[in-house]
Amino acid sequence: MTVDEYLADKKPEAVELFHRFAALVEACGPSEVVPRKSIVYWRRDRIWAGAFCNGKKLELNIDLLREVDHPRNLAVIPHTKQVLTHRMRITELDQLDDSIAALLRESYTEVGPGTRNLGR
Repeated sequence: MTVDEYLADKKPEAVELFHRFAALVEACGPSEVVPRKSIVYWRRDRIWAGAFCNGKKLELNIDLLREVDHPRNLAVIPHTKQVLTHRMRITELDQLDDSIAALLRESYTEVGPGTRNLGR
């Protein structure tokens, strides 16, 4: 599956949000884009971010090594002993702001390379 195939049947409002999010992700540095039937992930050595369209909204997964209290959070879910997945909902382009970009940079740097050797 390709990103275009994933987005083909999605609402235009969500697709616009997706493309803005993808630009923020791409600004972090090189990653492999991993489209699935229900979500698109970005991976370095490990998956560090994801996004999926939900009606006119965009829902995000941003993996971090710490819990962040953010106004877009729907939930913070332990993914591993060290990694917390921050599930966020975006409804407007301006919500994809510097705070989201900063969390993505943190995730790219700290989680993207893999976490197996942390704390050893």
